[in-house]
Amino acid sequence: MDEPIVRPKAVDSAFQAVLASVVVSAIGTVVTVLLDKALLTRWVTETIDSMPPDQRLDPSAMVGAMQVILGLSIAIFAGLFVLFAVKMRAGRNWARIVITIYTVFGVWSFLTAIASSGAELSLMWSLAEVAFGVTAVIYMFRPESSKYFAEYKERRLRSTRRP
Repeated sequence: MDEPIVRPKAVDSAFQAVLASVVVSAIGTVVTVLLDKALLTRWVTETIDSMPPDQRLDPSAMVGAMQVILGLSIAIFAGLFVLFAVKMRAGRNWARIVITIYTVFGVWSFLTAIASSGAELSLMWSLAEVAFGVTAVIYMFRPESSKYFAEYKERRLRSTRRP
């Protein structure tokens, strides 16, 4: 019987940082997009203006539908990243890689937004999200964390080789 693999504190810290990043991202998206009726109305109006007159819908109904769709998207996104965080904490290397790739894209997106628009207030949500994401990646790739993921993978491979 194998001894349990001891999860290092760095993996738990990475898990907490990912959860914090998800919370900040969700709250930031709700505050800066979902609750911004003027922004949503502008998006809807631009979309409606590009449609033929006989296919145009009521802008207020479309804004409401857009809010529902965005709300569901935020919930699905948050749920997926909580799942990735749980799987990473359980030793799944693929989840660590998914979180890392997402963080790299988040950093790139944040830096390009800063470069193009300056330090807008709405980007502060992104800064917090990116900071937590980078913190998680650092913790996930510390030597003790890498050893944990390798031990977990080795144990899984050994259990699949048994007759």
